Amino acid sequence: MASKVVVTGLGVICSIGNNLDEFEQNLREGKSGLKDISANRFDTSDAFFRSRQGCTIDQELYAAVFQKDVTVLGELSVRAIDEALQRAQLDIRKIDSRRVGLCLGTSVGGSYPFMEWVKNRIDAKEQDFRLLMHSTPNITSRIAAQFGIRGPLSTISTACASGTNSIGRAFDLIRSNRVDCMIAGGVDIFTYLTYSGFNSLFALSKGACQPFDKGRDGLNLGDAAAYVVLESLESAQKRNAPILAEVSGYAIVNEAYHATAPHPDGIFACQAMQNALKMSGATPDQVDYINAHGTATPANDKMELKAIEHLVNGNPVYVSSTKSLIGHSLGAAGSVEFVATALGIHKHFIPPSINVKESIITTDNIKLVEGKAINYPIDLALSNSFGFSGNMASVAIRSFN
Repeated sequence: MASKVVVTGLGVICSIGNNLDEFEQNLREGKSGLKDISANRFDTSDAFFRSRQGCTIDQELYAAVFQKDVTVLGELSVRAIDEALQRAQLDIRKIDSRRVGLCLGTSVGGSYPFMEWVKNRIDAKEQDFRLLMHSTPNITSRIAAQFGIRGPLSTISTACASGTNSIGRAFDLIRSNRVDCMIAGGVDIFTYLTYSGFNSLFALSKGACQPFDKGRDGLNLGDAAAYVVLESLESAQKRNAPILAEVSGYAIVNEAYHATAPHPDGIFACQAMQNALKMSGATPDQVDYINAHGTATPANDKMELKAIEHLVNGNPVYVSSTKSLIGHSLGAAGSVEFVATALGIHKHFIPPSINVKESIITTDNIKLVEGKAINYPIDLALSNSFGFSGNMASVAIRSFN
């Protein structure tokens, strides 16, 4: 019999908070994390950039983390995981570490050291960046070693669905009784490489991103590390751990449609949500809230709205895109949005969308939460991640009573 999977800990660092409490406060208030990109991060003075802003973490924190870890990803992850473990009241040293695993999702990965290595090779400088040490899989291994995790490890890179897929992979491992506990999430710090790439696709907004708004012109990139502690219900109850929510369903499909653009009809996005609900034993009319992928790119928002309309079929549902506050954190997007959703379930509020001037939503049953969070008892929510190359993922999260 499959084990129930519950959420016992959350940890997050992003542009609107260096910890979960700051994140919750600014999330509720609808505070934007958008700011000018520091010249100490990288130079944005080139005329071809559509924007010189992003939802970056505090520069002081970035500099401190960079001094310890040139990838930034490992050290930032350690800090977020440490918070999640503390909130879960979990000491890995006191349990069977072979029954604890780690799933890390990332899109950027160890690209910064590789870029520096390439530049130094071009400039004929003699500098050893120890690329193997900074490779993406090794980042995961070093984190596991630091916490004494001896169970299964996964490094997942499925574009913007990576964070959700890392949680889904952890869910599957616990549900099949292969482990008792998993630390899962995602981390990405955008670099000159990713910023230039999205700029070249004309995907960056010239100002603040506006998901589901008629004037939307693209996304803001964001930094984030977000991790959750997932456990079997039996493990959590045995420890008398705090239970924040239940993960009840997960699905991933691939459109095989286009390298960057989603299928315009939203049929595969809808399928991902339907499959997650089916595993959850729920029906679309039971969904209270959908944390949308909501990138504020013209194609994605239009597609996702079609998918949601088809899914709920006239039934009422609340929708928002937290990317309007924290930006698109690529491989971490799904995990930070999962944290926002699970937090909303536990604390009885629905996170907002901001920057909405004229919504593209025309049906009365789909209610876009605007400006600030609303108090609402969420029983069932979906968190969506729809990535490049057709990677579509959705996770169903329930309140735990």
